[in-house]
Amino acid sequence: MKPRNKFQKRLLKLSQSLSPLNEYQRQGAIKKIAPHIAKYNSKKEYVCLDCGHSWTGEKKKNVVCPHCSSKLKVDSSRKWNYCVKDYFAIVTKCQGFQVIRMFFMQVNLRRGEKATYWMEEAFQSWITPDGKTTIIGRARHWLSHYCDLWNWYSDMEIRNESAGHSVVPAGIVGHSSVIPEIKRNGFNGDFHHCYPRALCKKLLTDNRIETAWKVGQYRLVRHSLSNSYEFSRHWSSIKVAIRHKYQIKDPSLWYDMLNAMSYLGKDVLNPKFICPENLKKSHDEWIAKKQAKEAQEARRRELERQMSEEERYLKNLKRARRDERRYKKAMSRFFDLKFIDNEIVIKPLISVKEFLEEGRALHHCVFTNQYYLRNDVLILHALVGDTSIATIELSLQDYSVIQCRGAHNSKPAMYDRIMSLIKKSTPKIMSKRA
Repeated sequence: MKPRNKFQKRLLKLSQSLSPLNEYQRQGAIKKIAPHIAKYNSKKEYVCLDCGHSWTGEKKKNVVCPHCSSKLKVDSSRKWNYCVKDYFAIVTKCQGFQVIRMFFMQVNLRRGEKATYWMEEAFQSWITPDGKTTIIGRARHWLSHYCDLWNWYSDMEIRNESAGHSVVPAGIVGHSSVIPEIKRNGFNGDFHHCYPRALCKKLLTDNRIETAWKVGQYRLVRHSLSNSYEFSRHWSSIKVAIRHKYQIKDPSLWYDMLNAMSYLGKDVLNPKFICPENLKKSHDEWIAKKQAKEAQEARRRELERQMSEEERYLKNLKRARRDERRYKKAMSRFFDLKFIDNEIVIKPLISVKEFLEEGRALHHCVFTNQYYLRNDVLILHALVGDTSIATIELSLQDYSVIQCRGAHNSKPAMYDRIMSLIKKSTPKIMSKRA
């Protein structure tokens, strides 16, 4: 759309003055973002899909092409043609504004041919020193939420922010340049796998994120960018952990542990409880105690029902129906989703009963901590046959996977395939959000 005021006119003029993608950045994107594959066949022959060169040798997981010196990941499947699409970001500054430039890249790999790369800028996020964001980008189809549906023939103009502008880049290319206000608030040149736009905005607008970043709680900050509710809820406990120089290496487990402690009436501001040396062991112990108390409460309620069985039964039934109605009202639009990769099937949990069965089957806290009452995440499970092998928590804010847990909160079998299938299916999930 056309700029409506002096501020937007100034931004558009500054945007037009930005340099196009240079060769150094292009080569950086190819090296860092594009896949580099060597095909291996039964004749012990390698074929580099970067340059087309072939040679023989024993099978390895990774090789270096003797012709173009590319580091290649070996693939022995029968697939020879690849078309890979992804995004990369360039972080720069202009006239006091922080600018996150998002580029789309398509890679075509074919047998016997040199790899081809197509790159184009999709949009820019202009962030003021006080955290306000303006989008300048290509036009999008207004009825679609598919993240790659850009009109590449349109001009870079002021745009209303949409779901397509929430895509997370596969990486950052080139040297990152940030405005003084972001440096002042703790940025030291490394984004630590955080989405640049979200991190820059939070560092400028949220002093709690600034505090956590300055003391090196990078994983905690990365988790909070897609799950701000738990961060706000447990900020007092986070401050205690920071004072005692405790690194929260797995925020999801740590938050679950604090929730269990709160249920048990423990002091979640006591560093003895909230700063364990072995987080997983401590998490499992507190969850077990919580489940034991819940079982005790269930037995107590059973005894009460014997004294007034009809009244207690109706009361509990009312609560269960209320929770079921609330969950289906919030999440029913996702219930018809189903993603398949050979024997793996990923689909949402469609009832509170399924949360209970999932928690019992995999021995984790998806039901215990009432994930079915949360509206900011989508809970799915991965099945092989009729057996669940993993539970996936997907953020509905930026569509990233918050956690993917197998039995006893372990890393599930086929983890990479599950994550790949979720990433491929993200546009379908985004389309249901509308």
